[in-house]
Amino acid sequence: MSNPPASAVEVPDKSLLKAIGDRRSIRYFDPDRTVEDWKIQTMLQAARLASCQGNINATEAIVVRKDETDLWDEIEECVSGFNVQIINQSSHLIFWLTNLNAWYGRANDGLQSVALAGGVSAFHGWNYEFTMTQTVPRLMSFPTERTEILLRFESGQAVAQSMLAGVGLDVGSILIAFGRKPGGIEQAFGLPPNYRFTWGHAVGYPLESEDAGGQRPRLKFEKLFHKNSFGNPYVPDPAVDDMLREKEMIQPQGPQPGRFEEMDAIARRFGRDEGIIHWPAREIRRLMADDDWDFGPNIRARAEEVLAMGDLPEYPDEMRETFRNLLAEHNIDTSKFLPDA
Repeated sequence: MSNPPASAVEVPDKSLLKAIGDRRSIRYFDPDRTVEDWKIQTMLQAARLASCQGNINATEAIVVRKDETDLWDEIEECVSGFNVQIINQSSHLIFWLTNLNAWYGRANDGLQSVALAGGVSAFHGWNYEFTMTQTVPRLMSFPTERTEILLRFESGQAVAQSMLAGVGLDVGSILIAFGRKPGGIEQAFGLPPNYRFTWGHAVGYPLESEDAGGQRPRLKFEKLFHKNSFGNPYVPDPAVDDMLREKEMIQPQGPQPGRFEEMDAIARRFGRDEGIIHWPAREIRRLMADDDWDFGPNIRARAEEVLAMGDLPEYPDEMRETFRNLLAEHNIDTSKFLPDA
């Protein structure tokens, strides 16, 4: 049974902007709470309604609960080691899939369905003969590699909408890697060769605080976005930022007071190691001096606290060499990321 709420009035009505602001990658789930089926269905509906080129509906998913599948051991063998605890405390796992054959087999029907629904018209130059002799054949002639890139992007849009729908219902999410055993998920579920496993998605009720310690820092707006030409920074309007803070889309950065004590308390509850990892002192100083990042006062204060603690690790020589080679391979200036190289 789905056990839906008695009426729509009982469903949380969080604004989209606040849902975006509230979204975090939740790493501590309450293993004693199960997400209601109607909420899982709502998240899947949000994914189903995401934008998709030609209405071909290429994104699919497998929803799994640990106590309802015989494949859990195989699934656990595939997940990265630092994600094992996450999946075992989560309520559900969603395995997002991209069906490449949807592009080739559903292009005609998808476009027809959009036309019947009033989505396309002659206004933009559409007509039946051109569509059937030029547009659809061209789309169906794409090589698999190009199709996969396009459709994985669309799967990403679907997953993002699913996660935001979950946030609107107070459900936590995190996308996790399953790279420890390449091809293992495809084999476990017996996926046909035209399917691509895109991402693993753990879902559950957060055990940690609602804000998960605060909003994560990002690069500055003007370092990411360009206006009218590449390299011309799109400078944000402070008044817009103020409005978004009022709407709680932009929220106080982490770490919020008590965050590290909270993580240690959760670790003790489950018999896990306490504490977090630290980078070398010169790496912390380099990062804090990087003008690309939008670091607020909380994270800067934490960096100073960590530096004052001392006893920080040294940057591994083998990692420096690996990093240097990777940067050179991609024509990235090493002086920014490896100033002592």
